[in-house]
Amino acid sequence: MNPSSCHRSSRAQGRRLPLLLLATLFAFIVPLAPAQAQSQPQPQSQPQPQTQAPAPASRNAKAPTDRNAPIDIVDARGSIDAAAYRAIGNAYTSPAAIAYRFGEPATKAGVQTFPLRADVGHIAHCGGNCKVAYQLGKESTTEQNNYVSTHGAAIGVPNAGSSVSDSVAWFQASAVDRGTWMQKPEPLWQEGSLLPGAMGDYYRDKVLSPTDPADLPIVADRCANSADSSCRVSIVGTQGSPTRGATLFTIGNTTAKNRASVQLPIGLVPTGISSTAGGELAVVSLWDTVNVKGKVAIVSLGASCQDCTLKGPRYDWWHGFLDEVHVGFWDQGNFIFMKVVGYVDLPDSLKAPTAIKVSTGMTPFDSVIHPIGKEVSSIGVLGSPMAQNRDKFLPGGEFAATYAKGGVAVVVSKSEKKAAFIDLGPYISFTNGMFLNSAASHAETRNIGMGPREWPYPIAAHPQSAPVVAKVVPLDGRPTGVALNVRSYWNKDDKENIPGTPYQRPVPRHPRAWIVTEDGTLRIYSLGRYVAGPKATRPEPSDIAEVGRVTGLGAGVTGLSESKGLDQREDSLNTAVLFFRRAEREWGWVGFKNDNAGSVIRRMADSRVDPVAVVEADQYSTAGCMVAVADYSGAAIKQYRCGIVRYSLPSSQTRFCPSDGPGCPTLTPNGEYAGALALPFKPIAVHTSNAP
Repeated sequence: MNPSSCHRSSRAQGRRLPLLLLATLFAFIVPLAPAQAQSQPQPQSQPQPQTQAPAPASRNAKAPTDRNAPIDIVDARGSIDAAAYRAIGNAYTSPAAIAYRFGEPATKAGVQTFPLRADVGHIAHCGGNCKVAYQLGKESTTEQNNYVSTHGAAIGVPNAGSSVSDSVAWFQASAVDRGTWMQKPEPLWQEGSLLPGAMGDYYRDKVLSPTDPADLPIVADRCANSADSSCRVSIVGTQGSPTRGATLFTIGNTTAKNRASVQLPIGLVPTGISSTAGGELAVVSLWDTVNVKGKVAIVSLGASCQDCTLKGPRYDWWHGFLDEVHVGFWDQGNFIFMKVVGYVDLPDSLKAPTAIKVSTGMTPFDSVIHPIGKEVSSIGVLGSPMAQNRDKFLPGGEFAATYAKGGVAVVVSKSEKKAAFIDLGPYISFTNGMFLNSAASHAETRNIGMGPREWPYPIAAHPQSAPVVAKVVPLDGRPTGVALNVRSYWNKDDKENIPGTPYQRPVPRHPRAWIVTEDGTLRIYSLGRYVAGPKATRPEPSDIAEVGRVTGLGAGVTGLSESKGLDQREDSLNTAVLFFRRAEREWGWVGFKNDNAGSVIRRMADSRVDPVAVVEADQYSTAGCMVAVADYSGAAIKQYRCGIVRYSLPSSQTRFCPSDGPGCPTLTPNGEYAGALALPFKPIAVHTSNAP
C-alpha cells in the first residue's frame, strides 16, 4: 500500500457513447497501425481485417433502434444481419446496444426494499483525510488488528458527454480494520479519487485519450478465484472507431496497480474478456465489424512486482518470481505486459460471440509451497531463477504439479444460440515447453517485446501452438451468461469426510461449464480432460457434453458470475453460481448437489436497483458475504450483505463478531442494504478482489 497509509496489507498483518453510428461509415475505414503497447515501444505485427462495404439490412431483421421489438442482430432465419451487426457492434454502449446486451431497464414494481445498515462511526486513526465509515463494531487500537480490504473496479457509460475519466472508477468494496466492519462502497481512502491513478499515465503515454469516444470502455473482467489470489487487476476493452483500434488495458487496486496495454486492429470490437487464474493469458471474444466474423484473441500476459519495470530488478512481491518477467507463465497477476499472439477464427455459424470464460483447472493455491520447517512460499520464490531450476518444473520435479498443463475457453453467442469450446492446450503446452524444455529455448523467452521475433511468439509462426475449436453446440435458447468452476480433470479423486466418523469417502468431482439462457435454464456441460489442471492430458471432443440442467431460475436471466462464498458455503466456487435478472431487480444462487444437478438455493431482490451486473466480493480471513450490484439507471454501485460477519479472531481476543460465536447477522434473515457509491457513469461491469 501507499507508504503514507496507516494500514498494512491484509497478509502483512497476518493476514453513454454517441447515437448509433451509421453502418455505411464503416465502408470507408482507413487502416491505422496498431498503437504501441504501454509496456514496450516496438509496434506489434498483427493482421489487419480486410475492409469491405457493409451489406444492406435485411427486411426481416429486427432493427436495433426499434424499441417495440426485441433487439437482435439476426434475420427471420436466424442469420446475422450485417447492418444490424455493425450498428450494434460499432456502438456497443449505445442505448440499443445496452438493451441488446442486458435487456430492457428494470421497471418491476412491488419489489421489497432491504433495510439500510446505518453507519456507526468513521475510522479516525488515519487522520483528517480519512472519512471511511464503518457499520459494525467499535474502533479499537488495543486489540490485535487483522486488516483486510477488498477493492473493486467499475466501468460504464458517462452520465453526460464522452469523457473517458467519467467512465472508470475504483473503490473499496469492504474492509475490516481495528475491530470494525466496513460494507458501504466508498472511494479508496488511500488514493482520494474515484479515478484510478493509472488513467493519467495512460493519457500521458497516449495509450488512451481522455476525450476520444473510441477509448470509452465497453467490457471488463477480473478473473474470479479464491481470495488472496493472482486475480489482482481488471482487464478493460474499449470501443475503438473507424480510425482507432480498440485498446485493452488494466485497472488494479491500491496495492496492485501495474499498467499494461495493447491495441487491437481496427474493426475488432471486444465483447467479452476472461483471464486465467494463474495470469498466464487472457481470451477476448471479438466482433469483426468489417468482415462480419467472430474471433477470439489470445493475449499473453506478464506480471511483476508493484512499481517494477519490465526488465528491471525485482523484489519479493507476495512470492512472485524474483528473477524476471515470465510472459505466459504463472505469476502473481499484477500485469506489466500484454501482447496479442494470435486469433482463433470462430465458425461461420458463430459470428457474434457475446460472452467468454476460461479455465485451466488450477487455482493460485496450487502454486503455494510449504517447505517443512519453513515459511509458506511459492514456486515463484523457490523456483527463481527459473533458468537454473527448470528441472524442478519438469515431470518428476517438486514443482511439476504446480502450473497449468492445458485449458479451455467457452464462448457463447446470444443471437446465434450456440456455444463453442476452444482447446487452449496446444498453446499452453508450447509456452511451457519454451520455458522448460532446454536452456536455449528458455533464453528465447527472455527477449520480451512486441515484435514478431520477440517473446511471446505469434501463434502463426508456430502452428503447433494454435488453439483449436474443439466443439460447437447448438442451444435451445439465447445464452446470456457462462461461468466455469475451477476444478481440474485431476480433481476426480477428491474426498470428503463421512459425518460422525473419522473416515473419508471418494467423491469424484469434475470440471464443468455452466451456460444460462434467457428463459431461466442453466445447462451443465462436462469439460473433461480439456481442463487439464496439473497433469498433461489428451482430450477428445466427446469429453464435452451436456450432463444436466437446472430450471426455475426465472425468465429474463441477464448473466452469471462466480460465487465466492455465499454465507460461508464450502467450496462455493465449485458448488454454486450467481445469476441475475435485470427486469426483476433480482439476483440469486444455484447450488449444485453434485456435478450434474442443482437447484436455486437463494434469491435476493431490491427495489433500488437496475442490475446489469452482480458480483460477490472476495472474502478473506473475515467472512461476511457481500454483493456488489451495477445499478445502471441509478448510476451507482449498490451493495448488499448476504451473510453473517465472523471476524478472524476468537472471543478470547475480541468482542467484535468473534469467529467462535454466532457472528453478526444481517438486519433481515435474507440480507440487508449496505449503501451506494454514486458514479459519474452508468455502470455496466463491476469486479472486486482482495487487495494484497
